[in-house]
Amino acid sequence: MLETTQSNELSYKSTRETAKILQVSLGTIQKMVETGELIAWKTRGGHRRILDLSIERQLAKRHELLRHFCSKKYSILGVFFNTEDIESFENHCKTFESKILCHSFLDISEALMAGVELKPEIIYIDQNVNNIDQYHLLHQFNKNSITGQIPILIHQDIIQASPEFSQNPAILSPFAKSKMYGYSNSLEVLENIIKKALVEKMI
Repeated sequence: MLETTQSNELSYKSTRETAKILQVSLGTIQKMVETGELIAWKTRGGHRRILDLSIERQLAKRHELLRHFCSKKYSILGVFFNTEDIESFENHCKTFESKILCHSFLDISEALMAGVELKPEIIYIDQNVNNIDQYHLLHQFNKNSITGQIPILIHQDIIQASPEFSQNPAILSPFAKSKMYGYSNSLEVLENIIKKALVEKMI
């Protein structure tokens, strides 16, 4: 249950507090207010206040989405360096609570074409893929109007080395809408990252 502040029988949170609770950026919160997904008003000082009830509704919506994804089979397009990496990834995906349909590729050209045809829920670029190929994949996936809307999981080192990808992927192409999600060397937290990407794609 959210900790609330009382004012005229309304409980509310600041924009920053809301962003922390929903684990999204301040910009996303502002967009959610503009689209009516969050109910908010401004104080005399110009500070936005967001109704707790609308935050709770968003949390409930996410919970339902997670339940949906846990019961639904969804597809991941993966690009890998070798067959051993494919086997390791696919075996790990079998441990997920959700059912995963993996489309795995070693050839980046085939992966790019398959992305448009298959329209997967998630694109995964393995950390062992050559850095130059990773940048090429990012650019081409973002350039396409279909794959440019699909969340991309890429190793956090690539994002940190080129923060413009995560801060403003639209610079790669006017069509780019995809969001980057950085993962670490450990595959153990990958399922949570995938769930976060899928839920944020839906909201």
